[in-house]
Amino acid sequence: HFKVGNTHPAALTFLSVLVPLQFNFLFPLTHFTAQFTVTGPDHPVTTSLGGLAILPCHLSPSMSAENMEVGWFRSQDSEVVHLYRGGQDQYGEQMLEYQGRTELLKDDITDGRVSLRIRDVRPSDDGHYTCFFQSSVSYDEALLELQVAGQ
Repeated sequence: HFKVGNTHPAALTFLSVLVPLQFNFLFPLTHFTAQFTVTGPDHPVTTSLGGLAILPCHLSPSMSAENMEVGWFRSQDSEVVHLYRGGQDQYGEQMLEYQGRTELLKDDITDGRVSLRIRDVRPSDDGHYTCFFQSSVSYDEALLELQVAGQ
């Protein structure tokens, strides 16, 4: 049986040098920067005309997105539906038709979970959205579909 207490000091020194070298070779440092993937619902989000729509998005692995840029845009024309940057909501680039109707739900932003709430849903809200997260070292996005019933 292998017992550390009985191991020759030179062998321990050898292991303390070799193991980290192998580890860095197998898992380069780039692997340890904050890489992530963004995931949205795997089915269309449905809501009714005039109602509320909640479009969720989250990071994997779970990590804080407080200091990231987080946003939603319409997939077909890349126009901004909602943007969060520098720890606060940014309304300067938001499409006119969404002004006053969106809110970023960020109760779980420290776990990388956020949702976009759209109030007073209109027929024009129906369609595809892209949710994205951007940190200083990584970017990813997910496609979501909102289906508005009763139009």
